[in-house]
Amino acid sequence: MRSPSRTRQFLPRISFPLLSVLILAIGSSAWAAGKLSTEHSPLVMPPPVTGLGPVTSDVLPNGLKVLVAPSSAVDLVTLDFWVDAGTRRESAENNGVAHFMEHLLFKGTPTRKPGEIDAAIEDLGGSLDASTSYDWAHFYVTVDSRDAAAALAVLSDAVMNASLRQEDMDVERSVILDERARELSDPGENVLQHFDALAFPDHPYGRPLLGSVPNISHITRDMLLQFYHTYYVPGNSTLVISGNVSPEDGLHMAANAFGAWGARDFPPDKQIPEAPQTEPKTFFYQGDTSEGFMTLGFHAPAVSDQPDAWVMDVLLTYLGQGGNNRLQRDLLRHSKIVTSIGADYLTQQDPGALTVSASFQAGNGDEVRDAILGEVKALRENPLSPDDLAAAKNALMASYLFDAQTTNGRADALGFYNTINTYEYDTEYLQHVQAVTSAQVQDVARRYLDPNAYTLVEMLPHVDPIEAMAR
Repeated sequence: MRSPSRTRQFLPRISFPLLSVLILAIGSSAWAAGKLSTEHSPLVMPPPVTGLGPVTSDVLPNGLKVLVAPSSAVDLVTLDFWVDAGTRRESAENNGVAHFMEHLLFKGTPTRKPGEIDAAIEDLGGSLDASTSYDWAHFYVTVDSRDAAAALAVLSDAVMNASLRQEDMDVERSVILDERARELSDPGENVLQHFDALAFPDHPYGRPLLGSVPNISHITRDMLLQFYHTYYVPGNSTLVISGNVSPEDGLHMAANAFGAWGARDFPPDKQIPEAPQTEPKTFFYQGDTSEGFMTLGFHAPAVSDQPDAWVMDVLLTYLGQGGNNRLQRDLLRHSKIVTSIGADYLTQQDPGALTVSASFQAGNGDEVRDAILGEVKALRENPLSPDDLAAAKNALMASYLFDAQTTNGRADALGFYNTINTYEYDTEYLQHVQAVTSAQVQDVARRYLDPNAYTLVEMLPHVDPIEAMAR
């Protein structure tokens, strides 16, 4: 499942807007793919009957991939630049450079002094934003459609010509160290980072997105420049233009803004996935908390593991993200052995993890673990009922459609999937979700959710709360 960042969330992220009419409109018809008529013609993917417009795809001569998703619902355009330059592209030595780039890209170029990039976009009524994850980084802005070309000129200058000045590094290093300190002080996030390190000891997915404190403190400008010049190249990037713009105008804007960006080779992807896990891995420790925190998880499908990846999304929604999901119903509302619980699965280039995270009264850890494994066992042994399957799929599709109704949400989904796989994963997603069967969900549960091969991390209070009250 797509999510903006890999962070633990106990409460479900699935929302339930009034989109039943859209769900009913999806229908069962397949989406026909457009044909490339000539070598230089853009590819147009017709939409299903959901209110979403078609997506036009083209590649500039320098290798930059361009996607245009027109929509006249609002007079706005989102410009979203994606690059395959997340934590997965780092080494243990330079862990943290990908996120450091996020802080520096908008600081200035040879023709724009510090502050002028933000000021130029603010003058157009927009604001620049950015995000970094394991497989990607992206930089985006939403403006009035009349100002899209001007905003794209600013965004492209920042992407192609970032100065990455030492004085800006010195300021942002302190900001990132503060960000890292806040991250580590959050018990749930702290547990999740220990989980990642334990589940992925030989893969970049096991490293912190922000970098370790020693790494952040010792990243040099040369390290940033090397990462920037290696991976911020046209052939490793995607530009998404979503909103009130025609395909022709969108492609023309992209060519004007990025056409002069010189093509450069970049390293082939040689990342080796983490070896399969064959036995439980556990880690227990104490922290500054008044209750227990736990993350239990299993290795899960990569984006290329199809149909397993979207079947896992349906399983996830049923298990821990739908409004009446099993974990909240059974462990929170019924047995009341947890104070919060939820599940997560981020679709990634390499096999990632399906995780269940919970907070609970200290001393209940074994009971919570056994209850979670009991829910997993039920998924492995019993197919979902027709009603449960339909509810999970409708909740998942409603969440997707809710995001896709905004120019930013549409651009985010297209750029995300085109960076880790292909944008067609997104344009065909609803069709695939609709086709998921109970037998497929049970099969995926049996193959991935092995109760003899889980990873478990648990944080407990330094002092038992009841014991502390008695003192």
